[in-house]
Amino acid sequence: MSSRRGKNRIMSKTKERYRRAIRDVIDGLGRKVVIYKQPIKAECPNCYFDKMTNRSTGKCKWTSAQALAKGDSSRYKYFTFGRCPICLGKGYLETHRKVRATCIVNWNPSERRGGNLIMHTPAGTEGSTVVRLKTHPKHFDAFKNCDKLLVDGVECKVSRPPTMRGLGTQAVLVIFAFTTEKPKVDSGEIIKDYS
Repeated sequence: MSSRRGKNRIMSKTKERYRRAIRDVIDGLGRKVVIYKQPIKAECPNCYFDKMTNRSTGKCKWTSAQALAKGDSSRYKYFTFGRCPICLGKGYLETHRKVRATCIVNWNPSERRGGNLIMHTPAGTEGSTVVRLKTHPKHFDAFKNCDKLLVDGVECKVSRPPTMRGLGTQAVLVIFAFTTEKPKVDSGEIIKDYS
């Protein structure tokens, strides 16, 4: 019997129990993280789009009478010159999308003591530049293609593709991200002089 199963073989029932336990821990101890997906871009309905420059041509598609006949002033506004009042000269409209995921958040995972604390100093959130997130594997595509993250109110970017860890490599999704926020000019934050 031992020759059939092998010495180090873990049964699928045990793997499933492990998965359920880890997901219960994530749901119980996790915090909400906002995932900003890549925006959907659609060509502006009000002006012509120049594919060579990836911007608006600055010419309206409609006459003033046609724009009034359309009726929807949020999508059709007549203009004679300059930038389009709908897309503001971009040539396309963006639809921003965001989703939320429950994650276990670990700031500065390489530190042994106090690694999970955000340290507020006069220089801002000093020392809290790396964050490790653990969540359900169903969020793989959302993290893989995201634009940015909002973790504990701090804006972050994913540093490398998310990886699956655990028994059978399907138990938990691990994401590493880094903070992208910089001190604001009028925020009163003091920047240390290291010279």
